[in-house]
Amino acid sequence: MSTEKEIGKSVNTIIKQLYGQLDYSSGKAKLAKLRSSMGKSDLVATYPFLFEMIPEELLGHSATLSDEEKAIIWSLQFYALLQQGRSDCVNSESKIGQNLGSSLSELRKDGDSESVDRRFNAMILADTEEEFKMHLRYILRLYKSKIKDGTVDFAMLAMDIYRFIHWEDGKERIRLTWSREYYRMNSKGEENHD
Repeated sequence: MSTEKEIGKSVNTIIKQLYGQLDYSSGKAKLAKLRSSMGKSDLVATYPFLFEMIPEELLGHSATLSDEEKAIIWSLQFYALLQQGRSDCVNSESKIGQNLGSSLSELRKDGDSESVDRRFNAMILADTEEEFKMHLRYILRLYKSKIKDGTVDFAMLAMDIYRFIHWEDGKERIRLTWSREYYRMNSKGEENHD
């Protein structure tokens, strides 16, 4: 199995565990710790439960987080952000070819797509990991506030984050694939928001 697929499988497994604990205070505390760790370099509060859930083959060995760990942790932080205040699970397993661009295309429905398009473009044109993460966090907060029943394929998101930060041509691939889905038109010439 490829590293990306292992990352995606791990994220789905961890989200199922976290979602299964949502009715308990310990489960809510884990999601709160994930949300509060966003944008911070110190993740000590999340290490105990994250590192016991991440498969050993995806754990790093250096003094910094590995690209695999970053992809998993970032996607789980974004899951915790979207899951807050919702009882239904915000994780969805998409059809092949669908990615975050598909979910974010829902933001274009209300007619004010120009400002959303600018935010989307700023995100996909990010050059650094931190810039990408910051824009991604911002647009997912916007998505959460506007699309009340929205879902995201967090396994696919984790794989794409890994590609973005690890692959030499990852940024270009993500820019192309997310843009295709975000701006996709259906066969009648209308924007596709199904």
